[in-house]
Amino acid sequence: MINSKKFMKGLLGASALTTLSAGTAFAQVTTPPNDFTPAGTSVSNTFTLDYSVGGVTQPPIDSSDPSDPNGPTLFTVDRLINLTVETQGDTNVAPGATNEDLVFSVLNTGNDTQGYALTVVEETGDDFDTDAPTSTTPLLVFIDDGDGVFEPGAGAGQDGVGVPYDPANPPQLGPDEALFVVVQQDIPTSVIDGQVADISLVADTLDAGTTTPTVGDADGNALEGAAENVLADGTSTANELANEGDDSATGTFIVAAADVEALKTVSIFSENGANCSTIPGTPTGGFGVPGSCVEYVITATNSGSQAATDITVNDILPPELEFSAAIFGGNFTGGSFASPALPAAGTDCTGGACVVNLTGATLPAPIAPATTSVGTVTIRAIVK
Repeated sequence: MINSKKFMKGLLGASALTTLSAGTAFAQVTTPPNDFTPAGTSVSNTFTLDYSVGGVTQPPIDSSDPSDPNGPTLFTVDRLINLTVETQGDTNVAPGATNEDLVFSVLNTGNDTQGYALTVVEETGDDFDTDAPTSTTPLLVFIDDGDGVFEPGAGAGQDGVGVPYDPANPPQLGPDEALFVVVQQDIPTSVIDGQVADISLVADTLDAGTTTPTVGDADGNALEGAAENVLADGTSTANELANEGDDSATGTFIVAAADVEALKTVSIFSENGANCSTIPGTPTGGFGVPGSCVEYVITATNSGSQAATDITVNDILPPELEFSAAIFGGNFTGGSFASPALPAAGTDCTGGACVVNLTGATLPAPIAPATTSVGTVTIRAIVK
């Protein structure tokens, strides 16, 4: 007969995939340059009209003289207010991880320099809420170097060192310029593999050099004079509406963790103690009398999406036993019984002398079609 007991169910997480390093690959800002005519440009157009009367050429009508009532036609190119906010990809995170990053881009798709107010929204309807980051700079702003790819770093062809977002001094972008925003959050320890948290970044257009939100012109078009504001932004999420000078995008933290359970069983390997040190050997069963060989098997299973690493399995045999042998196997990789070393066969377990301690092992995530990855520690001992 085999007796078993489930000892624990826990989560061992994987490291976040997103790090602020020059070698990390990020998506490219997808909107191509517009090369729009700058706001405030005065557009002048002229014409000439030539004619004859009775075969005699008459003086032309020429609109090139600004002083002439028939002079050039003029209009001012107005200020197109438009922007695109995009997520640069989701981020895999571990339970309890701190200062995890989501990266967003903000692209000025208008035709004048604008400022941008940035707001982070913790979305509802997902699996969990993130915690306030332990970092003192939960929003970092990087001005793109012109290639539309997030490349943090101070070297050539990189986007510099992130500047903490300051609402009193919001970032500015010229037409077709982009910035990247790194949003940092902490992940609760209670989350489980596969759960998600959605975070949105909202960028609101500001008048250049101010903290004043840009508003659209409401009194009709004046053809000449100062450029007027025309709000042309669309709607991306429920956090903003069309033609309000703002845009948003949503990124997701995805929990990628090892889902680990452990079970310990005990059985009688042989009543007379035969072949106790030969693992696996062939069990003959019987009763647990003095001199019999008992077998303990600790089974760890991982049903998560990431490997469980730095595993330690510690078992101190009771004083009624003498140690015989121990091995580990299954899907465990790495690891050893070196700290401390296994006791010698025949060691009396009185006083905690028989310590079986597996350290440094890894239990990988299952590979489909398998749904679990299994590692085992097998221990044999003689009943005194």
